[in-house]
This record gives sequence, C-alpha cells and structure tokens, in this order.
Amino acid sequence: MKKLLEKAIPKLYGFYFNFIHLFSKEKGARIALDVFSIPRRSKVLEHQKEFLSTARTQQIAFEDGLFMLYHWKGSGPTVLLNHGWESNSFRWKYLIEPLQKLDYNIICIDAPAHGNSDGTLFTAVKYSRIIKATIDLYQPEIIVAHSVGAMATIFQESSNRHDCIKKIVLLGSPNKLEVIMQGYQSLTGFNNSVYNSLNKLLKTKFGFHIEEFNTADFAKKIDTPALIVHNPNDIIVPYEAMEEIAAKMPQATTYTSQTGGHSLYTQEVIDEVITFLEES
Repeated sequence: MKKLLEKAIPKLYGFYFNFIHLFSKEKGARIALDVFSIPRRSKVLEHQKEFLSTARTQQIAFEDGLFMLYHWKGSGPTVLLNHGWESNSFRWKYLIEPLQKLDYNIICIDAPAHGNSDGTLFTAVKYSRIIKATIDLYQPEIIVAHSVGAMATIFQESSNRHDCIKKIVLLGSPNKLEVIMQGYQSLTGFNNSVYNSLNKLLKTKFGFHIEEFNTADFAKKIDTPALIVHNPNDIIVPYEAMEEIAAKMPQATTYTSQTGGHSLYTQEVIDEVITFLEES
C-alpha cells in the first residue's frame, strides 16, 4: 500500500497541475514550480543535534527569515561546506572531523527550508544568494559543495566572483536543470503545455529558460582550481555531468570514485578531497 501511494501521489500532483493549467497557465506553472521547490523537511535528529552542538552557531537574517550557520574554529584556511537537497550541515560530519584534525577553520550553512534554517521554498538561485552572503562574511579560501549545493555555488561564483576563494571541490554535481525538470515531469506526469508555461515562468522569475541553466556554462567563467568527484553508480545525478562540467571549467580535475553513490561519504572520497586541499 505504501509503495502504491508513493507512486500515486506524484501523479495526482501532475493531474492537478494539468487541470489548473486549463484555466490559468500562469497559476498552473506557479503551483508546479512551488511543489518542485518544497523539500521534505525532516527534523534534525538527536544524534545530529549532538554533533552540531559542538560548533558555534549563528543565525543570519536573510530575505524571508533566518539561515543557520555553524562554525568550528581553527587556525588554518577557512573552508565553507554547502550541502545538497533535503540534507543539512550534519551531512558533513564525515569530512569535518578530518578537517578539524588538520586545524581548518570550518563553516557550514543550512540551506533555505533545510535543517535549522527558515523557509519553505528552495531553489538553487535562492541558495546561491545565501552562499554569497556567507562568503562575503567569512571570506573562505575553500568551498566544498555537494549536489545542488555545488550547482548553486558555481552559479553564484560565475556572477559574483570572490578573489578569496583559491580552491573548489564539487561532489556529485548536477549539470543541466533540463535533466532535473524532465525527471520531475516524468515523475508527476504533467503535460508539455505545463512544461512550456513553467519554462516561461523561470525565464520571468530568474532570467533563465530551463535549458539555459547549466552548471557547465557557469563553470567556464571560473578559473579557480577545482576538483570534481562523481561515482558512476550515482542514481540521482548522471555520471556524465562531471565530464560536462570539467570540459568547460578551465582548471578542473576529475576523480571517479568507486564508492559512495551520490552521497560520496566514503573514506576514498575523504582522502581524495584532503589530498587536493593540502596540495600547494
């Protein structure tokens, strides 16, 4: 029964988008975008709270609320960690601990509508503005970002370059928004008329059509040394996204991880990231 509901609910959403679109193209597209932009907000679990409580916390006012920032102080370079969709700063525990041993100064943020940050809606563009505010405040030398956090980071740096950033690590980064949106359409079953209206709405709202929002196109403007890591068994983001981004990013190197799937939590990945960060 649970599996049937999991399959049926997205299709009901698609039916609803199609129905509303018959009467108002703008409203149908707006509702489709809102549903797409609402992450499933899970509670920060007790064991996650315990680890996060070891950091100094700071709530920063931004747009429609406050976003949460965590700071593990160190005397070394400042590194900013940006998580992905339906995650929070705890996901970096596996990397924070080895970075602490090397005395890095570590900053993490919870994205809008994630973890302990306010909000109900999330987009990569909105996230990029919070990333910019954090970079402006803490001037990190390094950014490590996962999944849509990587996409948001590259979008931000392509339009608001920060000279303080000397290295970037992208883990499991998506490239084409079009691939994501087509997946959304397939999951829910909304028709091409809704898709076209949604495309027009994104152009009006963000200045990009769906097919124009590509991490690789933004990355070509960034000449910061970068490490891009992906796993061929990633079932969330296609492996070829790594090669597409690297092909256009002037100083990018790639690493194919044999472990970690999309999350890339493994010791293999930790070792590769640390090696990259420690290289002069």
